[in-house]
Amino acid sequence: MSLLTHVTFEVSGEPSQLAAFDARVKQLCIEQQVNGEFEEQHTARRLYYDLKTEGGIPFPPFVLASGEFPELDITVEWVHHEAGTRGTARIVRGMLAEQNIENIGASGADHALSIKVNADGYLALALVVLRTGRDEYRGYALSGRQDALFRIVRDPATHACELVTTHGAAEWSRAWRVTSGREPEYRAIDPPQPIPESEFRELEALARAFVAGWIWFGSGPREEIAIETERYHRLGYVVSDANVRASALHRIKDAAVNDGGALHYGTLDAESAWVEDVIARCWPGDES
Repeated sequence: MSLLTHVTFEVSGEPSQLAAFDARVKQLCIEQQVNGEFEEQHTARRLYYDLKTEGGIPFPPFVLASGEFPELDITVEWVHHEAGTRGTARIVRGMLAEQNIENIGASGADHALSIKVNADGYLALALVVLRTGRDEYRGYALSGRQDALFRIVRDPATHACELVTTHGAAEWSRAWRVTSGREPEYRAIDPPQPIPESEFRELEALARAFVAGWIWFGSGPREEIAIETERYHRLGYVVSDANVRASALHRIKDAAVNDGGALHYGTLDAESAWVEDVIARCWPGDES
């Protein structure tokens, strides 16, 4: 049985060429018998195609059309949920370029993630997590209004947890202790503890990579966020300080748990699920 491929094509360039490209690529899709679910979300300066097809990625129609409209730039993102892989590429002047493929669900992956989006589009919680010990994790947490680096440790005997986070600087300045049957206990770390430089560089790189692939900011330059803003308005979503990219939402929606319009997607395994539960209970908290 063929695997279901979820792929998006985003085409940018002069509006005068986009309409002609759109007509041509649709003709080529018919000629090459590209079948499956097909959605479009176009704007004046960009075309956006969202396809779900069985088998491989339908590159040929877009590559051929790119050769006829060489000034247009085409970015491609796809995911095979069953195979546990995703990828990106560009199509430039009729040629496939910059193709990258990575694992998203392999047990040996160096990090895991979780994303919760409310029904109105607000980013309730996003995490990217590194396991650094049997019961110790570090990572980056983000909501629609703030972010932080974190470290969390659990006592294997009592399951009591200690969560520490940053708050605007490269230092651990906030802490919560979580024990069974009790509300989390918050305390400010005074004086704050500077994060060792090597650890901070690792976490900062993790955060930057996560943001680059998943997040756009409502405070960004108007011309850079215009497409995302329009897509959010079409979806009936609120725009916050931090938001999940519309293309990322499309990638994950088939694998996410949908609860009345709220989405929850994650790759944390059963041994690590407690990390998300504890952070959701504590952070950002009333002391933010």
